[in-house]
Amino acid sequence: MKRIIMTGPMKSAIKEVPNPVIGDDHVLIKLKYVGVCMSEHNAWTVAKEGDVFGHEPMGVIEKVGKNITAFKPGDRVSGSWGGSLPGSGGMVQYAAADPKTEIVVKLPDNVRDEDLVLEPLACMMSAVSKVRCNMPNTPVAVIGCGYMGCGLISLLRLRGAYVVGIDNNAASLANAKLYGANETCTVEDAWKKYKTKMQWDYVEGDFLGFDSVMEWAEDEEALDLAINIVKECGQVCVGAYHTGKKVLLDMDLHNWKAADLLSTHPREADLNVKGCNYAAQMLSNGMWGYKNLPVKIYPMGKFDLAQTELKTKYGKYMKALIDMTKEDGEPYII
Repeated sequence: MKRIIMTGPMKSAIKEVPNPVIGDDHVLIKLKYVGVCMSEHNAWTVAKEGDVFGHEPMGVIEKVGKNITAFKPGDRVSGSWGGSLPGSGGMVQYAAADPKTEIVVKLPDNVRDEDLVLEPLACMMSAVSKVRCNMPNTPVAVIGCGYMGCGLISLLRLRGAYVVGIDNNAASLANAKLYGANETCTVEDAWKKYKTKMQWDYVEGDFLGFDSVMEWAEDEEALDLAINIVKECGQVCVGAYHTGKKVLLDMDLHNWKAADLLSTHPREADLNVKGCNYAAQMLSNGMWGYKNLPVKIYPMGKFDLAQTELKTKYGKYMKALIDMTKEDGEPYII
């Protein structure tokens, strides 16, 4: 079978590797798509020969072991298999998975393949479960309205939050409105409209701050804005990956506000499992409308192009996928 393997920084190749062999408790999955994730972008820029990426798989069951009863050949599946992040599973044409110890979710028939790459959706589900918005109409800001940010906006609205989407890209702000944001604004306008004062400086009518602020913009300015617009004793939820560099925080202001600073990345196994299953169920029954998004499909040989275009995709498409059934060809948006 073929596998995408790095040959150096920002340079990959398709190489022949042995087919996986399954045991009695395993399933063999023929991969159709693997998602391209921003969390791997920095590592791609400094990759060493032999490095592999890819932890967002979707495919079809090709074969099952004799002890497997929950799956059969032809079942569409997604989830997370092949080891721990990053590079879990990798960009391979075939993978072996153990449904007892790894996440293998049978997919509903009424949702297209491109919307059922479950790993990032599970991250969204986990993240929104950690946001404090117990009361209806709780004000929550989402900074960064790309694929992850817009997914969180739609889930926060399902929880009854009043959501303000913040981004500098006009197309991303339009997407934020499309997926449920009550209001949108640029970063510059957010500083003017939502920057809070300390308690002793408040006057009647001042904005008191957001109960929670979610940061998905991947830069220091976004975190600085988050700390400045959250209310005292509020919650700053960091969703962006911030890989490859150190980020400075205004800890003086953060401590004066006594806000909780929380990473929303799912490291709890139960949240990953629930997130994958709930996402598939909610997309299928119509409860969650995060589907039929503009997606760009790349062949295996254009993995480096997909990575290169990650930071310029805004306003063109929401998510990039590698088609593991095609080695070459032109990328296209559906």
